[in-house]
Formats: sequence, structure tokens, C-alpha cells
Amino acid sequence: MTVQLDGMEVAYSQVGRGDPLVLIHGLGDDHRAWRRTIPDLMLHRRVFLYDLRGHGQTTLGTPDGTLRQLSNDLLQLMDGVGLEQVDIAGFSLGGTVAMRFAIDFPLEVRGLVLVATSSRVGRAAADWYRQRVDMVQRGDSQLRETLDRDTADVYAESPGELEEGLLIRRQSTVDPRGYGNACAAMAALNAAPLDPELGRVTVPTLIVASEKDRHCPPKAAEIIAAGIKGSKVEIVPGAGHPIPVEKPRELAACINSFLAEIA
Repeated sequence: MTVQLDGMEVAYSQVGRGDPLVLIHGLGDDHRAWRRTIPDLMLHRRVFLYDLRGHGQTTLGTPDGTLRQLSNDLLQLMDGVGLEQVDIAGFSLGGTVAMRFAIDFPLEVRGLVLVATSSRVGRAAADWYRQRVDMVQRGDSQLRETLDRDTADVYAESPGELEEGLLIRRQSTVDPRGYGNACAAMAALNAAPLDPELGRVTVPTLIVASEKDRHCPPKAAEIIAAGIKGSKVEIVPGAGHPIPVEKPRELAACINSFLAEIA
């Protein structure tokens, strides 16, 4: 399904029954990043998925390279499809968008789950994001090879998932400008991290990290937890960065248990 919002067409879908749970995917992916986690979630919730601006089947519109715009996109989408207060789970980039949303629109959030994500970006990571923004803007012929190599790095702990991961990312970034837009938004977290604003997140929050994640390690979860009063941290053993596909049942159990507690 699609809905027209502010100059762009947003692709979304929903499965299951119950209170709404919005899932936000990561950089370069689309809603299928949650493909293995959805079955256990939809038994308890009405799971709502969408593709971020310029990712998957959502068009680019007029991007400005900010997390605030990506957060506003979700608010407009909720208004457009009739969602009111929701629970939100965000993975990686999606977790950063979810934090921005909970800061900006606290009345629209009931519970927050942040998966393998970070509230800040170091200098080296910011340079990594800026290099990819530059490659997108220049139409660099090596961009596709670079994205494939980056994808292989993400799935280093689960090489058996790489084929599907590459398929999704190649399809989601056929037009790479949405990817570049999101990279610009993440790079900006170096100069302006979310940390000083995390105290404005007042909803119950669960932060899920994995012990082998080199991209958003448990330390990143601890930093977020220090900023969000009363938040809880769960560490998933034996997983790398893409927890939703490496440990889907464990992640779904964490989410379902947490949401049941705050109901």
C-alpha cells in the first residue's frame, strides 16, 4: 500500500492484530529488514512497517539530510493512515529516527524499543558517512561495489544471511539518493549528537544490543540508557549488528515481553 505525503509516496504495510507497533528499518534496507522477526510479533500486535524516505518503494521527495525530517515523515505517515499513539521499534538508523521521534513527539509514543543503534557518531564514522554522501552526489561508478562491501561487513557474523541482505539492499538503493540522504543525517550526529536531548524521552524504553556488534556495540546502548531515565538494556549473546535476522525470535521475545509489561 502507498500514501501520498508532502511530495512523496510512502510505501507501507501492516499485519497482525492488536495494538499498533511501528517498525523502522536501517540504512540502505527497507521494511524487509524485519522479515524474520515479524511472525512472532504479529501474534501479539498489529505490526506496521514502512520504507523510509528514498528507500525501498518510498520515493525521495525533497530531502534535507536531517533526522528531524525523517522523524516528521513518520508523524505525517501516522496522520495519513489514522495511527494515533503507537509503540515504536527502530533498528540501527531506524533506532536513531525513533529516538528523534520520541524527543519531538512524545505524546504519539507509548513505548520505545531501540535495537542495535546509537545516539552519537564518532569522527571516523562521520567521515565514513560523508564519503558515501559524496559518492552518491558524484555518481561514483564504485558506489555499488562499495555498498555491497559494506553489506558484507554488516553480515560478517552471519554470512548465511548475506545473499538475502544483498538482494534487499540492492533493490532498496536502486536510486541511491535516499541512502545518501540518510548518511548525511547520520553524519550530522558527530557535531550534534542526540545525547543532550535524551532526557526529553519520557516513555518506557528498552534498548537491545548484541555482544558482537562492531557498528553499535553495547557501549552505545549504555550511553543511551544513561540519557533516558528508567530505560532498560538487554544484551543479545552471539549476534552481530543485524539482530532482527540473526536472533529474530530472541528479539521478538524481548519486544513482546517489554510491551506486555508496559501495557
